[in-house]
Amino acid sequence: MARPEYRLRFTCKHPGCQEHVTFRYSTARDRSASFELSAYGKDGWLCSRHRNPDEVLSASNPETRFEAVSYDSHGRRFINHSGMVSGPGFKMFVDDFPEGTRLIVTARIELPGGATQEQS
Repeated sequence: MARPEYRLRFTCKHPGCQEHVTFRYSTARDRSASFELSAYGKDGWLCSRHRNPDEVLSASNPETRFEAVSYDSHGRRFINHSGMVSGPGFKMFVDDFPEGTRLIVTARIELPGGATQEQS
């Protein structure tokens, strides 16, 4: 006989959004003690589209940019609390660069034929 599964489901709190997330636990005690219950139960959960809306690419927001500067801590270099940063098409091993190196990642969309959101 299969063990019961204890679920915790939240729907995005942004008006009209139906995105949801489900957390699964093997015991009711784990579900009751979960971070998700305390954090999202009190404040509500936002999906990735609504958590940081300026990062969502669209016809009206065709470009976004991320910047971080490397720093030394206890003899090691980090960017964003990591010694290695990667994304689509790039990898950066922070120790390969001097402290203060700036990582700039830009993402841009180009719609076919100069279309805009109203035209598509």
